[in-house]
Amino acid sequence: MSELLQRRSLSEQVYDVLIHDIVTGQIALGDRLINRELQTRFGVSSTPIRDAINKLYQDGLIRELTNSGAQLIDFDQQYAEELNHFIMMLACEALALASQSDQQAEIVRLLHEYQDAMEASQEKDTEYFGADYRFHKVFFDYCGNRFLKETYKRYNRIRSLLISSAMRASRDRQPSVDQHRRITAAFEAGQFDLARERMREHYQYGVHLLLDRENHA
Repeated sequence: MSELLQRRSLSEQVYDVLIHDIVTGQIALGDRLINRELQTRFGVSSTPIRDAINKLYQDGLIRELTNSGAQLIDFDQQYAEELNHFIMMLACEALALASQSDQQAEIVRLLHEYQDAMEASQEKDTEYFGADYRFHKVFFDYCGNRFLKETYKRYNRIRSLLISSAMRASRDRQPSVDQHRRITAAFEAGQFDLARERMREHYQYGVHLLLDRENHA
C-alpha cells in the first residue's frame, strides 16, 4: 500500500519520510535506495523519487548515485572522528563570533529556551534532536558569517544522524542537556573561553558515545 502524500510537493514529502526513516534507523547507513521500490512504496512516478534522492545527495548522505537508485554513506570510526572534529571547530568559531554580537540577551534567551526544550523531550526523538540542533544553530545565527552558517547546516545533518543512532536512550541524553546548560552558563557570564571549552567537551562526548556503540556492536 502506498503512503498518503499531501499538501507540499511530492518530492519534499518523500524526502521528509526518508530522512525520518534514516534518523530512526529504519533505513540504515550504507543501505541502497532502489527507485522502483520507492515508487511502489509512495505510489508516485520516478521524478519525485529522483528529486528526493538528489536532495539527500546535497545533504551529503549519498555515497553513490546510480541509474537504479543510490547508496547511503556508510559509517567508520575515522569518518565519524573527522566529521565530529570539523563540526566542533565550526561550533567553537561560531560561538567566538557570536560573543561579539550586540544581541547577547537574545542569544542567552534562545539558549535557555532550546535547552529547556531538550530537557522536556528526552523521550521524543524528533523534538529532542530538533531542540539540540536549534541550540547550536543560535551561535551560527548570530555569528555574522553566512558561509559558516551554511557549512554548519550542510554537515551537521550527517553528524546528527550518526549521533542520534548512538543516543537512543534518555540516559545518554541527560548528560548532553547538562553540557548545554554549562555552555549557556559560561556564555551568559561572559566567560567565552570557558564556553568554547565546554563546547569542545560536548562534541567529544557525542563522538565517544558513537564510537563506544560501534565497538560494542
